[in-house]
Amino acid sequence: MLFRMRSDAALAPPRLLAGALAVAALLAAAPALACSVCGCGDPLLTSSDPAAIAGRLRLQLDTEYLRMDAGNEADPSLTDRLTQWTVRLNVVYRPTDALSLTATLPFVSKDLRTVGGASTPASDATGLGDVEIAARYALWRDVHLGIGRVQELSITAGTSTPTGPNDVRSGGERIDEHGQPGTGAWGPFAGLAYRFEQGRWVAFGSLSGRVHSENGYGYRYGSAALWSIHGQYFPAKRVALDLGLDGRYAATDRDSGGAVPNTGGTVLAVAPGAYLNVAGGAWVFLRGQIPVYKHFVGAQDQLPSVVTGVQYQLW
Repeated sequence: MLFRMRSDAALAPPRLLAGALAVAALLAAAPALACSVCGCGDPLLTSSDPAAIAGRLRLQLDTEYLRMDAGNEADPSLTDRLTQWTVRLNVVYRPTDALSLTATLPFVSKDLRTVGGASTPASDATGLGDVEIAARYALWRDVHLGIGRVQELSITAGTSTPTGPNDVRSGGERIDEHGQPGTGAWGPFAGLAYRFEQGRWVAFGSLSGRVHSENGYGYRYGSAALWSIHGQYFPAKRVALDLGLDGRYAATDRDSGGAVPNTGGTVLAVAPGAYLNVAGGAWVFLRGQIPVYKHFVGAQDQLPSVVTGVQYQLW
């Protein structure tokens, strides 16, 4: 998939197809979040994005809404409810045909409340999140120009960085770990991704593992396995449709060496998306993750998340 040669009758022009696939591939992944089970899917599908492959430099700006509930540790009859808005700037640069480099700058707003009879604000923090840098490299490619078939196997690696504040306080007291804009820790990951493309269809799958270092307050987010399986269809030159299954298994968080209640577990989410080329290299998109299987440790719940944004291929 590092290049494509197809007739107009078989498929949209290469540049338009590249843009459509670019958006679709992006949206299959959720970025690392400051909780043990929030993020589902491959953390680096953005780096294999065909916009970054067909061109050299791509920018994306998106907004995500997410809500997560967990049992209150002090009073089991109460629930801690985290509502999170994230605005992300993503840059992908392709210095060679086989290598893609990506960087993501998040700005996070977290509202944490205790509910159960009444809703009591616990914290409300806004600021820079954990910047993520990563790379994807194609180890193997198989191209059949006559039938327009491309296969690719890649390795991925990267890390989130402790750039977001992790010592936000309210009333002189440090707010809850999950209400902090940043994790205060490193979050390296690595994995494999496979991609198959022919005609108007694309399929891809990935499997990755992520670990976390301990932050300055003795807290360590649970290690996780992340996976994605997606299929994409292009009914028209300027339209792309995507449907997939994103998943995550996370171990329980650790605080000063001890397990943190109501953290960790497994989430499987159906991930639909729709993408529209509005002008030249500009695309708009809307996608969601709808949990269909949830097996958490303790009292937890995760609601559907929504991402919308715009992407532009510079060259």
